[in-house]
Amino acid sequence: MILRKLENIDRKLLELHHGQNELQKEIANIKASQQATCISQVQSYEKVLNSISQQNQSTPSTATVPTTPRTTAPKPKQPPFTSCKEVPYNVSGVYLIHVNNSNSSFNVFCDQENFDGGWIVVQHRFDGSVDFYRNWTEYREGFGNFENEFWLGLEKLHQITMTRVHEIIIEIKDFNGNYGYARYDEFKIGSEYEQYQLTLGKYSGNASDSMSYNKGMKFSASNRDNGNYYRHCAQDFEGAWWYGGCTLANLNGPYKNINHQKSTYWYYFKNDYRGMSFSRMMIRET
Repeated sequence: MILRKLENIDRKLLELHHGQNELQKEIANIKASQQATCISQVQSYEKVLNSISQQNQSTPSTATVPTTPRTTAPKPKQPPFTSCKEVPYNVSGVYLIHVNNSNSSFNVFCDQENFDGGWIVVQHRFDGSVDFYRNWTEYREGFGNFENEFWLGLEKLHQITMTRVHEIIIEIKDFNGNYGYARYDEFKIGSEYEQYQLTLGKYSGNASDSMSYNKGMKFSASNRDNGNYYRHCAQDFEGAWWYGGCTLANLNGPYKNINHQKSTYWYYFKNDYRGMSFSRMMIRET
């Protein structure tokens, strides 16, 4: 009886021992499986880190990323300009120019808005505030100022037109508000030695052609008569112009609201000698 119980106890112990061994094996298997999983995860993380590291090495930082070079826009031309046509702005005003064969630069008023711009204003009258009955020297050098009425000067006109072909536009308006313009496709004056002789091209416009009569004429002023007439036209008409015998245009004459030769008339505009309330002469290289 006792032996049988002892055998049963021994069998139970063996079973427990066997069960313990199996349990230890299962625990070992679980540990091994967990360890393999951890190793696999670590290896996956390492791969990701290596990939990120390689990308960082192949892609420069923001501070060093080369950028596409910007196209540098050419700088606008700076004064002095060779003419108003070279001025890169659409704003009318005073600009410094340096023309070919000129010893110095000088200011001109550029009209950049009318007739497509690029015009040098050489004469402007609109209120009679400036006396235009002047002598030869004053017409040669110019007078008035750009803010008011002015005459640019014959010598400057010669320097501007001597090397390049220019056209001219002459604008007029009478005291009744009637406006017109005359355009000539060539304008040039000779040197002082040539008495600033006038070269004039073909007419177009709506004011009618009162200037072609003066082609080839020399300039006359109050103290110098270069006309080919028996009269001293500059004195008789109280102006200064390319008088022949005498003229159909007298835009440098007295500023008066009258119908008379002693006025700023443009004869063929209305076929009379009515004075103009406004006149402006502008030249531009072609």
